[in-house]
Amino acid sequence: MNIFDDSIIKFFNSASQKSEFFDSLVDFIVGSNLIKGGLIISTLWFFWFQRSEKLIFRRERVIIALISCLVAIATARFLALVLPFRIRPYLNPQLHFKMPFGNGPKNLATWSSFPSDHAVLFFSLATGIYLISRKTGMLAYLFVILFIGLPRIYMGYHYPTDILIGAIIGILITLAISINKIHQPITQKINKLAYTFPGLFYAIFFLLSYQIVTLFGDSRNTGVYFFHVFRRLFQ
Repeated sequence: MNIFDDSIIKFFNSASQKSEFFDSLVDFIVGSNLIKGGLIISTLWFFWFQRSEKLIFRRERVIIALISCLVAIATARFLALVLPFRIRPYLNPQLHFKMPFGNGPKNLATWSSFPSDHAVLFFSLATGIYLISRKTGMLAYLFVILFIGLPRIYMGYHYPTDILIGAIIGILITLAISINKIHQPITQKINKLAYTFPGLFYAIFFLLSYQIVTLFGDSRNTGVYFFHVFRRLFQ
């Protein structure tokens, strides 16, 4: 445990169980997909449909944001699997963590805390929004910090460095994909699909948005289910 993580965790945890209303509010925010992902994704939909002289530019940036977040979440999962396992703060006996009032975390004991999936995903999306509008992007960054990053530290789901490194990964991936030579071959084909087959495009757009809002929970559960099914079939 480094001093940076230890001091910040203890600072936040000193406020734990002081107010049942505040603890339950933070717990609610942490568990609310509407608050976490719904507002961010709605912002991207707004820019996609908003009438503007920069319509093509904005739609290109929306596509970059969506592609980037897919790459980002895949990168985060890969790193969590290959890097040494890091126990969640609320399970770390060295911290003597005092769990805030609320429902508490579920099914996180076997999930490494580093890096934070939430930080990687939502900082990636916030960077995509920043590339469309700097003012809205700065608000998106602030929103992610206040309503996604800090609450997860307060509840003991993540260490500050989980969030910090996750944020850096998400931001860098989106900036890298925004380079013209990297994204243009993909964004041009997707834009062509949107105009040629709008029904198919918006169906995919909706399903992808739904999965992002729920942090790909259904996709993960489906993958785990079929993995066990195929393993039984071929045993």
